[in-house]
Amino acid sequence: MTFLRLGLWLLRRERSSGEWRVLLLALIIGVGSVSTTGFLGDRIKRAMSEQGAGFLGADLLVTSPRPIDAWPAHALKTSSALEFASMVSHGDAFQLATLRAVDAAYPLRGEVRIADRPFEAGTPRPAQPPPGTVYVDQELLTLLNAEVGDAVQIGEATFRIAGVVVEEPGQLGGVFGFAPRVFLRTDDIEATRVLQPGSRLTYLYQFAGEPEPLSNFSAALKPTLEPTQRLIGSRDGVETLRGAFANADRYLQLTALISLLLSVAAIAIAAHRHALRHYDQAALLRCMGATTAQLRVLYTVQLLTLGLLGSLVGMAIGALMQQALAGLIMPDAATRLPSLGVAPVGVAVASGLLALAGASLPALMRLIRVPPLRVLRRDLPPLPAAAWISATVSGSALLILIAWYAGDARLVAGFVGAFAALVVALILLARLALVAGRGVQKISYGPLRFGLAQMLRHRFDSTLQLGAFTLALFLVALLALVRSDLVAGWRQQLPPQTPNYFLVNIAPQQQDAVAAYLAEHRLEASELYPMVRGRLVSKNGVPIADTLPEDARDSNTLRRELNLTWTATLPANNAVLGGRWHGQRRAAEISVESGMAEQLRLAVGDTLGFQVGDQTLAARITSLRSVKWDSMQPNFFVIFAPGQLDALPASAIASVYVPPDTTDVLPGFVKTFPGITVLALDKLIANIEAVFAQIIGAIQLLLGFLLAAGMAVVVATLLASLDARQQEAVLLRTLGAQRAYLAKGLWSEFIALGVLAGLLASVCAEIAMALIAERLFELPVRLHPWLWLALPTAGALLVGMSGWLTTRHITRVPPMQSIRTMN
Repeated sequence: MTFLRLGLWLLRRERSSGEWRVLLLALIIGVGSVSTTGFLGDRIKRAMSEQGAGFLGADLLVTSPRPIDAWPAHALKTSSALEFASMVSHGDAFQLATLRAVDAAYPLRGEVRIADRPFEAGTPRPAQPPPGTVYVDQELLTLLNAEVGDAVQIGEATFRIAGVVVEEPGQLGGVFGFAPRVFLRTDDIEATRVLQPGSRLTYLYQFAGEPEPLSNFSAALKPTLEPTQRLIGSRDGVETLRGAFANADRYLQLTALISLLLSVAAIAIAAHRHALRHYDQAALLRCMGATTAQLRVLYTVQLLTLGLLGSLVGMAIGALMQQALAGLIMPDAATRLPSLGVAPVGVAVASGLLALAGASLPALMRLIRVPPLRVLRRDLPPLPAAAWISATVSGSALLILIAWYAGDARLVAGFVGAFAALVVALILLARLALVAGRGVQKISYGPLRFGLAQMLRHRFDSTLQLGAFTLALFLVALLALVRSDLVAGWRQQLPPQTPNYFLVNIAPQQQDAVAAYLAEHRLEASELYPMVRGRLVSKNGVPIADTLPEDARDSNTLRRELNLTWTATLPANNAVLGGRWHGQRRAAEISVESGMAEQLRLAVGDTLGFQVGDQTLAARITSLRSVKWDSMQPNFFVIFAPGQLDALPASAIASVYVPPDTTDVLPGFVKTFPGITVLALDKLIANIEAVFAQIIGAIQLLLGFLLAAGMAVVVATLLASLDARQQEAVLLRTLGAQRAYLAKGLWSEFIALGVLAGLLASVCAEIAMALIAERLFELPVRLHPWLWLALPTAGALLVGMSGWLTTRHITRVPPMQSIRTMN
């Protein structure tokens, strides 16, 4: 008990020491980054799990691209809905929306809240609106500049807006949102006449009841479903949407993990300096009779107190930051998420204590084994093997804890391996940069020469500082480039007059009128391609799934219906890579896109079977094509030769270029052809950019932790070399060096470190961007001159300020006072 109180008393006495502050700050940063993502992920997962069937709208949901007429016998409650995309117009404004036609029973679980005016809380009402009316999202009112009570056009029918949809089952919004939703009655669909052959429809069948009848019904139904039809239970529905969040959550967690690992490095450096400063204290206590066990209690209570304090402060910061993060990722639902849970608290505290233990144990175990003769001699015992074993166990436990909570051990393991490789590469680059700095030092003079000499003299510390801060600046720059450069670069590479609108669901009897309208207004359009929906079912007479390895059978190409077309002319932006194009031959021949062929192990000469409606068609592959998907032209995975699909009911698709100064023709087109869907590619790209910006913005918010962790490493390494720097300053002051000269030398050293870190980060960011642009987006590689100015400037300012604030007192203390302090 005496050593417990002594440990706390010594901790209070040394609370102003630099290493304790850095250790505590690094711990707060690491725990804050982990708890931010942990709190938000836990809230979203609990929101989806707690809602259960209410989240799905039913106990069981069956989705299908075609109506299902036959069901196993059951006594469950049922409801059905039909979902499809269509144009909604009001005056000259028009907008693509997701229409859900529902019956009186929808939804079977949960509730739909409808408001009479925008921004009201709304009240629970049946989702089916009165006849001749619709319920719409608030977003659609804004896009159409409409109000409740106004009339809107859907196809050939007019509806009055009767209310605003405030909440519906499964609604999260933000990154996970869909096109603006419109609810209408099932019996009002026919009046719109928007459904054409080839329209992409989703039939929703809901079931609710007691667990046992539901289980029996599910077991009887599963064997009868086709691959394109899905049976989803309330838990399955939660997991499906949870997977959508996982795509964003994964990147956030990795960013937090980088911050935690950098914080561990800062903690290790600070703990090492703390041990160096307390070897004499420990030796004196040993002379007074303290045992190793008592010293262990003394220093363990200090570390444990710091660990708990840092974890609590980090969690408090994480709780605040996760709310800001929720506002970025899902602004519409941030206020409806559950309160903070308990599970992330345990993970955050455990992460903080394990990080502290893994980074501090080697120094601590040497400290408690210091011999009493240390008061007379400066000998230190060798680092015991148990210290490294304890550090390894703590570090492994930390990674296992994070992998368990993240739910993806393979991802965390792969990331840690990649991170270690990146750190090694950055250290090598830092070493090369220091070698280059030696050449600069030889041709410089005055304080700059002195500052560069200092940087080269503390080579190990400089390498750590360069590596940590280069990593932070590199990740910040890479995200900024990805956010602003890739989409803009893709836009810029599109040739002039690239189609910017798609026309979908063109009925056969409308094709001549559409072509005439476009010609009358001098709009350049692609060829009209007929389109039917079909599913790939077999290869050479064998079910297609049986011909693939186990890991390739879950391909989305096999689970969905494909858009099939036929033409005798090879489309523009397509090129035959193998075989021969079928041309005018009216035979059972097809051309397949090369990527699909590679994924499904298809080759020229294979015969594929397709299920189109109630018909089964077979055709032989005679060519493989490359497709330029970013050409903004109608593109297809499978193109039939003329003759096989001609007799099937089909709708057509085309792309058209509408100059910016003639967009006023579009409202007239929508009014003339209300059943045709007009997709504005600019709006779709803008939506993608908005989602992209939300994800990147969230990651950039976490990069604040990463930058702070990098700064903590810089400060920790500076503190670790502070005694040596103070001795050098005393010697130089004694030999006559002026205080201003030393100050300029320190500024030169830290600014040079920051500039080098910025230059290395610029090199890494340019290389990474070149690989991303060329390999993933097939964009031309280009340099970013502003990056080479911005990053070195930012590095010079941040490292320069932190370095000067940490070491400025060295130049202000008289030499005699410094000598007394060190002694």
